[in-house]
Amino acid sequence: MFLAFKLMRSLSALMISVALLMLSNSLFSTLLALRGKIEGYSNEFIGLTMSVYFIGFCIGTFRSGPLINRVGHIRSFAAFGAITSACTLCFVLVIHPWAWLLARLIMGASIAGMFVVAESWLNNRASNKARGTVLAIYIMIGYLAAAIGQQVLPWSDPAEANLFLLVAICLSLAVVPVSLTRATHPDPVPSPRLDLRRLLFTSPAAVTGCFAAGLAIGALWGLAPIYARDIGLSVNQVAMFMSAALVGGLLFQLPIGRLSDRLDRRSVLLGTTLLGGLVAIGLVLGPALPFPALLGAIFLYYGFTSTLYPLSLAYANDYLEHDDVITMGSGFVLAFSVGAALGPIGASLAMRWTGPSGLFLFEILVASSLTLFTLWRMRVRMWAGIIKKELYVALPDAHAPVIVSELDPRASVSGNYDTGADTLVTPDTHLTDVNVETTSAEFFEANGARTTDVPEGPSV
Repeated sequence: MFLAFKLMRSLSALMISVALLMLSNSLFSTLLALRGKIEGYSNEFIGLTMSVYFIGFCIGTFRSGPLINRVGHIRSFAAFGAITSACTLCFVLVIHPWAWLLARLIMGASIAGMFVVAESWLNNRASNKARGTVLAIYIMIGYLAAAIGQQVLPWSDPAEANLFLLVAICLSLAVVPVSLTRATHPDPVPSPRLDLRRLLFTSPAAVTGCFAAGLAIGALWGLAPIYARDIGLSVNQVAMFMSAALVGGLLFQLPIGRLSDRLDRRSVLLGTTLLGGLVAIGLVLGPALPFPALLGAIFLYYGFTSTLYPLSLAYANDYLEHDDVITMGSGFVLAFSVGAALGPIGASLAMRWTGPSGLFLFEILVASSLTLFTLWRMRVRMWAGIIKKELYVALPDAHAPVIVSELDPRASVSGNYDTGADTLVTPDTHLTDVNVETTSAEFFEANGARTTDVPEGPSV
């Protein structure tokens, strides 16, 4: 524990940047939905903007690695942050459906790139012993920052540009701590490898659970603000509604995870799915519920639903070798992302046919389908015994389901991590004595530094 906090202190600049990023991203998701409604866009289009975001997010998750490896983590983070900030301003500069979709796609890809930088950096600095604690702190910071971001919403009218400007400011400031840190370059970001056939063969229930979690969570984050407004909530109440969901997601991770470590994970997955579906029935009656009851319902619903993704991964890891956790994890990210891209579209169509309650009718449909599939799989395959099971590991919510499996303490990773302070190795003054034919990597190696502290490059 002490080592984990020591590492987090040495990475304080990175964690400040992550907190500002999560705050901005959380605020912007709700803000864009409300602004789209003000501009007269249909629920289908608002849902489509969230779908496009997750498409971009998926692209950025799998394609940002080569860029980061070519120019370095710090420069990549700064570039992605600048692109994201610029895209934020485009939404008030050019109010046009196609412009919004393009900006949201680019924004999703660049935000994913920022998370890839952050998580690969954390993984490079965390020892095997401390990775679980570092991951828990990282997730807690993310949830709390996202909840605070929702509370910023009432500060100004979504019809004005002020909140968009504030998001752009926060995203720009998120670049500053990382850019100014005297940090060494982490190891290169590995390229995810997908083997979908093996993934489906290993655990159909886990793949389906990740896909269903994407459907439910993507739909909720895309259209819950519209649901809240359509049932008569004020902007301040919408912010509280969304914050309650995030707090539920944070608080439910540990107790449900520990329960799944003791029981058949599919039974726990089945139970959380059923309970989430029952709570969704109450949310269908949202207009008739008093506001405190509505907050309690969304707190419970997202609390249960947010555990579907990590529960599914935990179940799959019961059947995986440690060497396969990271490789196969990219497939589960893909399954979640596909579901998250489709969920807002399906929910928006349900809202067109049945009104605001259509959002949670869609959530009930997803929960029912996952329940039936899980029951079928429980009859086909026996569960992994307690002795063979891996520990449950909490994972981020919808805003950051990226390469966090690199930090998963269940994974088998190289021991070549850096437990020292995150500071740049500065060459001594005798640099001029170095032969001009010596490469930069050879120089640092000769002076006692790790060759991974500097990128490979041409001769000096």
